[in-house]
Amino acid sequence: MSGRGDARHRGAGHRDAQHRDADHQALTELFDLLSRRHALDVFWWLRGSSDSFATLVSRLSAGEAQLSQRLRELRQAGIVEIDEAGDYRLTAYGRRLQGLVEPLAGWALERSRMSPRQREPRGAANRGRGERER
Repeated sequence: MSGRGDARHRGAGHRDAQHRDADHQALTELFDLLSRRHALDVFWWLRGSSDSFATLVSRLSAGEAQLSQRLRELRQAGIVEIDEAGDYRLTAYGRRLQGLVEPLAGWALERSRMSPRQREPRGAANRGRGERER
């Protein structure tokens, strides 16, 4: 292969690495948002219906200021919106996320029912290559 062909191939690999980095960054940002206090709870409660702010405060035993902040962040992320009645609900984008999170919740429930021994991978090694014993 000529030097120019090699450069094109390296360029494609570089774009693939950039794509993986962008995917990783986007996923990290989503997990960061959903891991904030009450964010995943709000998302979970809004899966099937809309709720008023007062109902969410009561249901989640959340402080009003903190819940208001979380709802603002979820709105800015395009996951939650306010409907015509003034209640909170998932956006179309939020419902797409729901379709991804629900199978993950099933996996998490299955994992939670496993004993610690069942969770640990089988194999002879207990450390990775280059990992020092502590």
